[in-house]
Amino acid sequence: MLRLNYIERMAKVLLGLLMVGLAGCSVIPREGPMSSEIEKQSVDNDYVVVDVDAEIVNTLAGFDPVGLSKHFMNSRIQAPSQVIGTGDVLAVTIFEAGEGGLFSGEHGSRAEFPTVMVDRKGLISIPYAGNLPVRGKSAFEVQEIIIDRLKGKAIQPQAVVNITRNENNTVNIGGDVNKPGLYPISIKGRRLLDVVSEAGGTKYPARETYVNLIRGKKRGLQLLKAVIESPKENIYVSNGDRIYLSHDPQRFTVLGAVKKPAIYKFDAPSVSVLEAVASAGGLLDTRADSTGLFVFRYEAPHVLDKIGIKYSYTIRGRVPTIYRINMQHAKSYFYAQSFRLQDKDSVYVANAKGVEIYKVLRLINAATSSVGNIVGNSNNLID
Repeated sequence: MLRLNYIERMAKVLLGLLMVGLAGCSVIPREGPMSSEIEKQSVDNDYVVVDVDAEIVNTLAGFDPVGLSKHFMNSRIQAPSQVIGTGDVLAVTIFEAGEGGLFSGEHGSRAEFPTVMVDRKGLISIPYAGNLPVRGKSAFEVQEIIIDRLKGKAIQPQAVVNITRNENNTVNIGGDVNKPGLYPISIKGRRLLDVVSEAGGTKYPARETYVNLIRGKKRGLQLLKAVIESPKENIYVSNGDRIYLSHDPQRFTVLGAVKKPAIYKFDAPSVSVLEAVASAGGLLDTRADSTGLFVFRYEAPHVLDKIGIKYSYTIRGRVPTIYRINMQHAKSYFYAQSFRLQDKDSVYVANAKGVEIYKVLRLINAATSSVGNIVGNSNNLID
């Protein structure tokens, strides 16, 4: 009898502990926070929660996560002026206004110098004009120097200078291209896609390839697909640019109350939140909280400034941001369809409150069954 009373008391203690768990639910194992907890904890934590509506979707659609044009503003609209450097070869033609001048000959009152090379000191040599400093100057500026040197010697001299071989104005392209190396820039200028094409194109699809362009102390990063689709991103390259193409497939993560939580690659140029959830097999009807569809992202501060969201904390210049879509409203399905994911976004579907209660009830049922078995076995022993 004493043993039986002891077991019953232990059963009561166990049930009491389970009821405490039912009140708090914090001791119950689960995959992530509930919707209400995300909202509550945002007050004390360093992230912001943004409820998605039509205005938010439209505003976000107007921003590129990365870009080249904003870092190299001048290069997106016009080619940089080309300058002469060591090793370049110039074609120089000099004209005089009358016969009998310094450059008169069988071709008339002119002289042609088709292969004038710039030496290591940045000089060229022209008859009667002497050694001329040309390094760092444009072809037009060299023309003016030649004319100035020949004044008083030739008859109203004029000059035309062209760069026939450009050793100085080059870009270096490497990484995941088929023919990495140095490529010259023509006088008319070359755009980024021209250089990529001359380098044999990329080894991987454009939606999986990033372009990293380094110019002096400036750096710009853009998805190659965006360069192809947006003319402003197809900027003019400049002398000394270093271009590196890297294969880095865009990915997103889907977690929580979905059938197949996992990391997924972008299998299309763009993926919406709705498509991401569908890729994960859809929501679990028995678990999912329809008010708790979230997108976790490190957002650019200027994006939040545009939509009027205040923040007080950044990590490496980005704001930890959680976008929330309430799927109880029919219009929210259009928002989820229009909300485009970015690389490394995480989509999370919270559990409904009833799921936590159900877990507790299962634990209570298991516990009471175990106690009943213990009591039964004890009675058998006593008998």
